Parts: sequence; structure tokens; C-alpha cells
Amino acid sequence: MHSTRRRRSSFVPQNVVASEACGATLPCCPVSINSARTRQHDLNVTPWRVTLSSNPVRGRRLKKARPCCAFVLLTLTALTFYGNRLNAQATVQGYSGTVLAPQPPSLEVYQLTGTVIDAVTGEPIRKALIQVYSNIRRVTFSDEYGRFVFEGMPTGSYSVVAQKPGYFSNQELQRGGVSSFAEAGPKVKPAVVKLTPEAVLTGKITTADGVPLEHVPLSLNYIEIREGRRRWELKGSAVSDEDGRYRFANLRPGSYYVGASPYTPLPQTLLDADESPKTGYPGAYYPGGPDLASTSPIQLSAGEHAEANITLSEVPVYAVSGTVSGYAANQGVGLQVFDLSGAAIDRGIQFSAENGRFDVLALPAGNYVIKAFSSGGPNQQLRAELPFHLAGDLHNLHLTLAPSPTIAVKVQMEANSQRSGRRSQAQRMSFSGPPVSVRLAPVGLGREGYASFDSPNNQQSLSIREVDPGRYTAIIDTHTGGGWYVASAEYGRTNLLNDELVLTAGAPTLPINIVLRNDSASLTGTVNIPADFKTQATIVAVPERASKISPGVTYWYPPQDKNAALPEFLLDSLAPGEYLVYAFDRADGLEYTNREVLQDYTSKATHVTLAPDQRAKITLELIRIQESSR
Repeated sequence: MHSTRRRRSSFVPQNVVASEACGATLPCCPVSINSARTRQHDLNVTPWRVTLSSNPVRGRRLKKARPCCAFVLLTLTALTFYGNRLNAQATVQGYSGTVLAPQPPSLEVYQLTGTVIDAVTGEPIRKALIQVYSNIRRVTFSDEYGRFVFEGMPTGSYSVVAQKPGYFSNQELQRGGVSSFAEAGPKVKPAVVKLTPEAVLTGKITTADGVPLEHVPLSLNYIEIREGRRRWELKGSAVSDEDGRYRFANLRPGSYYVGASPYTPLPQTLLDADESPKTGYPGAYYPGGPDLASTSPIQLSAGEHAEANITLSEVPVYAVSGTVSGYAANQGVGLQVFDLSGAAIDRGIQFSAENGRFDVLALPAGNYVIKAFSSGGPNQQLRAELPFHLAGDLHNLHLTLAPSPTIAVKVQMEANSQRSGRRSQAQRMSFSGPPVSVRLAPVGLGREGYASFDSPNNQQSLSIREVDPGRYTAIIDTHTGGGWYVASAEYGRTNLLNDELVLTAGAPTLPINIVLRNDSASLTGTVNIPADFKTQATIVAVPERASKISPGVTYWYPPQDKNAALPEFLLDSLAPGEYLVYAFDRADGLEYTNREVLQDYTSKATHVTLAPDQRAKITLELIRIQESSR
């Protein structure tokens, strides 16, 4: 009798032997277990048991196979793995019987489908680029019916982004816009992804007699609403063609201003090249104003093709000359002519660094500003500007370069709060700098000015450097978390919480004095929403005491579970006083710092009065912007 030596092993033995044939306990056929997929160290084998009928027998190696067993029923048990299951195959040697071990449940995958459509017409969009983001990015194109398919997607929700020239996605139109989502799984509906078509603005530049003007420079300015405030942005430039036509494409919905710059015609032939032009055309903004303040915007909707024709009146042209002083011998000087709205005019200016003389030739009659720029050393800019009215040749203008004005910002912190912890926090703030940010936003075209620390080693003093003359709105915000609010802000006799700041060229600058207090109030609450509202609501608390102060803004998210309690929003660091509080379904593109714009929604706002250190709670009604603006 052949003896079997038992040993502990971490791998599957090559032959496991079973017995019992025809109901008798006799040696029977050898059986092998083969695992091509499993390495030895993947297995932890407990004693093997092979069941031939109802009697389990310990495995042992036999000398000879008995042919009486044509079929063998094998049940493999007690196989344990380190996190893996064995894909084992049991084969009766010399016979045709095969038994597979239980398989792990496979990961179910599905098709993710959808359609890309035009948000205005509802028509399908073909050949749009579709991207799906999960663990990896997958890309495809929509077919002629706007449909797209991604195969082999596990069950779940996926972010879908569609792109095509001539269209805007939701993310491109809105800052932090909500992505489109598609579901993969059983019995889910195809996704619908909307793209907004571009707007196009075209027009014609002609004389008063209807003659088209060629080579006229044009600019297009766009009013962007960001953080509830208007901001001017140069959207593009163009030049009229031989038929006087221009075209601006790839425009998103919004308000636009198109203007033609002052224009002096070029000589028609080489014979006329030596002759000085006698007439030209002053600049104009559609529909006919000399500057932005005297005109109205063009409102473009999605997919709209609008036309804006501009007529220019012929006027005499004149020469302008003068000198520039105050620059170093090794420093260059730049000069530029602007219209009264701050738009640069494309006119060549001749300048001699040796004597400081400049010449502007053939400038149409009108009102202008000339500016000079240079450098006075590291981190020092020199500037000068001079407005002038041109009704004849103008000579002997003089620009004196000087360092760009700097406005000091002085902050006084008054710790008046009785709330626990705020006094000690006020002491900590005094060492890390004032918890406030200050910037000057131009009213119209121009660049913003930002307050910064005077030096890395001095974080107690703030200044706004290189401020251009003009009209500004002072935007003063306190840092979150400290309970501070702006009690007052003044520039000389100007109350910056109610009035605009006007800076005059050549006038000495004054400091901005700000008083902060920390006995602020806070506001919590919920929003009553319809059943179909799934996105965030924007909460805006507008103070009634000051027209220029920034409203309090936060966001509220509806619960995912319909049975869950409504979450609460929190508005902290509010100045004591009266407020109108709004809950908008969306606020992107809404100028909520403008009281006139908010008049359409005031009837649905909630009025609240806050006392120092008070924590109030309110319930708001959701305001749908499209419905309320009708």
C-alpha cells in the first residue's frame, strides 16, 4: 500500500485523490486541480475535501486509477484567499468531466447615452466634441442627430462637457456654471446637453452722404457682471473693409458698446502722398454719441445676429504738438491719445527723446486726453496726462512726468463686541495686519487699483499705488471669520460708503480712513423651494444704509434626500442695521449691487433689522429671475 505523506502547503497540490466507487470504499481515480491564474502565495489551503456522493474522504494519492468511475461529482470547499477567489478547474484525468468553481459577480456596465441640442432652437448639434469625466477622460463626437454613446460605463452619474465652435457651454457662460450630468445604469433616460449659440454683431461705417468708409478702427466693449458689479472688458477690435463693413463674432449674450475711433483717410494715390489731409472723422459710439456716457448699449441674446450702423460726420483735421519733461536721459517715453471715455486712439505720434518734442498730425477736431509714460527706476512709474479740446492747430502743450499717485489706507479697529472670543481675536489681528481688502473699481473704462502692504516687513500699513485720475467705486470688504465690518470709510469729505471717489490729475492725494468694528450681527435661515429645484440658491443681504457697500453673499444648497430637514445658510460679519434679503435661483449676470436692478425683485425680498451682536433667523422665498424680470 502506498503511503501518503501529509504536509502543510500554501499552494494547490497537483493531484488530489478521492475514493468510493460503486458505493464501496475503495481506491478510485486520481483527480487534479489546475489553477493557471493563481500564484502559490495567493492561496491559503485548509484540508481539501472532495465529495463523490454523500461521503467526504480525505484526499490521498493512489497507485492506480479505477475505470469504473465514468463521472465524478466534485465539490470544492474551504478555499480561502487573501482577498481573491480561486478560478480553479477540476479535471478528471482520462475522462471528459469538468467542473468550474463559483465565479465572483462581474461588474455590470451599461451604455451612457445622450443628445446635444441648441439651447435656443432645440435642434440637434452634429459633430460636437463630448467629454465624460470619471476615473479617466473619455471622448467621442455626436452623430448627425446630435446623439452620442459611451460603451462599457459602470453604474453611476458622470459629468459631461460638450464643445463646438460657434457655441458656448454652461461653464463658459457662467463662472462656476453647473455641469451637465448623464447617468449610466438600467432604465435611465438619455442625457440632454445644451449648448448656447454665439451672437454676431455686424454693421457698416458710412459718411453722412452714405459713402462707405474703409480702414476705420472699431472697438467692442462688453459689460461683465462679476460679484454683482459692472466691469468693462474690451472684447475685440476690427477694421472696416472696402465696403465699410465690420463683423464681431463669438459673442456671448449680454450688453455691448461698439465705437468707431477718430479716422483720417489715407491718400488715395501715390500722387496724393505728399499732400496733407484736410478733413477727417471724429470718433462715435453706436447709435451716435461721442462717448460711452452719452450712448446706450446693444443687448445681444443667444444666437442673435444684430446690425449696428454708424454714421461719421466730416470735420477739419489739425496738428497737435508739445513737449515732455521729467524723464531720465536713458529712459524711453511712450505717448498715447485717448477719447474722453478712456478708449485708446490709433494715431501715430512722433517723439524726440533729445528735446522731448512730440507731434500728432492730422487729428480730427474733438475732445481728447494725451498721456505720457516712463520709468523712474525700479518699481517706480512716471505718468502725466493732459485733456484738450481741438478746434484748430494746437501747439506748446507741456506734460511733466511725475511718480504715479499713491493713496495711503489707514485702518482703525474698534473691538466693541461683547461676544465671547472676539476681543482676544482682535488682539491677534493687530499683529497680523488689518483684516480688510480695498480696491478701486473704475466707473467706465480703466484699470483697477488694489491696496497692498507697504513692504513684506510692514504688514500694518496699506497703500494703493499708481492710481490714474478718474471716477472710482471703493470696494471695501472685511476678511471672514473675525466678525469685523466696515463702520465708516472716508476720503477727505467723501463718504465712500455712499459716494464715488473722484481723483483729479495733478491734485494731491489724501488717505482713505477706514473704521472697523467687530460687534457684527449674523443671519441664518432656510429657503422655501419648489419640488423641482435641485441647484444652489444665492443669498444676498443688501444693506439699506449705504449704497456702495458690498452686500453680504452666501449660498444655500437644497437637501438631496426629500425627507431630510432643510439645511441652513449663514451670513456672518454683517453691520448692524436694516437689510433686504433675497434668495435667487441664480445670480450670475445679476447686478445685485445696483438698487435700480433690484427693484424688480423687492416685493419678494425679506426685510430684517439687525442689532449689534445679534444672531437672527429667517425663512426666504425662492426668487426665479426669469419669472420676476418679466
